[in-house]
Amino acid sequence: MKRRTLRAISLITLGLLWEAVGRTQNPHLLPPLSSVFSAWIELLLSGQLLKALGVSLQALALGFVLSVLLGVPLGLLMGRYRRLESFLDIYMTALLTVPMISFIPFLVIAFGLGLHSRVWIVFLFAFVIIVINTTAGNYMEMARSFGARESDLFLKVVLPAALPMIMAGIRLGMGRAVLGMVTSEMILAVVGLGAMLMTFGASFNSPSLFATILTIVLLAVGLLALIQYLDRRLMPWRMAV
Repeated sequence: MKRRTLRAISLITLGLLWEAVGRTQNPHLLPPLSSVFSAWIELLLSGQLLKALGVSLQALALGFVLSVLLGVPLGLLMGRYRRLESFLDIYMTALLTVPMISFIPFLVIAFGLGLHSRVWIVFLFAFVIIVINTTAGNYMEMARSFGARESDLFLKVVLPAALPMIMAGIRLGMGRAVLGMVTSEMILAVVGLGAMLMTFGASFNSPSLFATILTIVLLAVGLLALIQYLDRRLMPWRMAV
């Protein structure tokens, strides 16, 4: 059975179970999927969902692009120069383990409650994992053992060898970026999809709350699918493995 067919069966099964449980149990705890879909259509037609999505995507796009533009080159340099890796490794480990919300007070002091702070939170969520994965994908010692020249290392060895790990880091970074986006909107500035989660949760509007959650999930899945598509285009040989 094909992979897409199995995914479709899985989603249909989940939808049927969701609808059945929602109709037999407490609808405030888990509303029927049909009610969630109706709420989603209502939010879409009212323009509230699209407006919130636009606000959220602004911070997500800026923060994520910035994390890729800075994270990938830094990861390549850390893989190329082991002294640089040794110098920065402790900071990468610290950023990976420290809860990102602990940086929010400092960002508020530095940038206020606006877009800048939300962008930097998204950046921090994604940046570290991209750097670490890119660094792990370097094979410098192997290249040197075969006598590769310094001028050939980056273009012919480092970048092609690191590309699978770079794309894996970008996929993981995107997932963390979406998490950072929602976190910043719920804690830092009540705007976008995070504001909708807070509003509908506080008013116990379960159908609209779950409709917002599903929107965030669909957004993340769609963006990850786009990255996977780019992965296949950049490395078509992996599809044959």
